[in-house]
Amino acid sequence: MSAIRVHAFAVGLIGLLAAVSAVGQPHRPAPTFETTVVSARIQPGVTAHLRLKVVLPDGLHVQSDKPRDPALVATSLTLSAPDGVSVLRTTYPKATDLAQPGLDEPLSVFSGTFDIDMDVAISRSVHPGPLAVAGQLRYQSCTDQVCFPPSRAALTWNVKVNAPARD
Repeated sequence: MSAIRVHAFAVGLIGLLAAVSAVGQPHRPAPTFETTVVSARIQPGVTAHLRLKVVLPDGLHVQSDKPRDPALVATSLTLSAPDGVSVLRTTYPKATDLAQPGLDEPLSVFSGTFDIDMDVAISRSVHPGPLAVAGQLRYQSCTDQVCFPPSRAALTWNVKVNAPARD
């Protein structure tokens, strides 16, 4: 067999194996994310309020930020804040209980649409202009039948820092 035929056969075999493997995998529904800068006017030296809106497809839930079982993956929002920006507080929604057959305690979960809010301090050293605040949401989504591998979503809040008000 020529090298070209062997290569073509190998590529075809890999594609076939990937297709067969994918058939056995349950469909992984994807949440959507929306970042919002809630504060109307941001200046150096103030606190800004950022919000992440998470929309989960019907039938999907994620573990809360404080799951009862430490083996479960907590939903966690973190920032990779640029110089001069620091997180003051992160506020997660109130979790709901989800009873599962075979478990003594219900799971502590978020489902549907929910917000995670963050207050961040904008230092006086931050220059006026656009400021990209990067973040990451770590979560594990589940249906009532299966939990999917943990996921991470890269996020960005586009903050406009205004010049300080003049007296």
